[in-house]
Amino acid sequence: MTFGEIVFILIMLLTLFSALATALTSSMIYALLSLIVTMFGISGLYIFLNAPFIAMMQILIYVGAISVLIVFAVMIAGPHYLHMKAPKGWTGLSKILTALIVPVFTFFVFVNFIMGTCRTDKKLSVITTKDIGRAFFDTYMLPFELISLLIVVSIIGAIMLALFSKGEK
Repeated sequence: MTFGEIVFILIMLLTLFSALATALTSSMIYALLSLIVTMFGISGLYIFLNAPFIAMMQILIYVGAISVLIVFAVMIAGPHYLHMKAPKGWTGLSKILTALIVPVFTFFVFVNFIMGTCRTDKKLSVITTKDIGRAFFDTYMLPFELISLLIVVSIIGAIMLALFSKGEK
């Protein structure tokens, strides 16, 4: 086994166990910390797939922005939501089975999709970060700006919900 294979297996195991910890823990804070570790692990897997741009976007968007957003949501919700009781019917065994069955099903659907689309003899072109940037600001300029507008509206809505839930108007 090479050093790269050992590092890949360690990152994969770290990602899987932290994802399981996210789904199985009853503490919101521990679930959030496990989710952050999972997102870092996924960015490490993107590095192994030779996609450094996607790995950095994973860290910037998900680890940075989404994690901070979840932390703010936990802070706004208050301390009585930190230890949520599991809904009736969701036992530890059902959580584990769901956490195992869904990825396996997704994997098989993904493999069938890839095998169906890779049967052509077309040459694949290499897409660089420069090409992605040009596509964002040429072809996909309007959707890119609409997503940023949607994010701003969501932030304003979250602030309004927080203010109205505390009785301020």
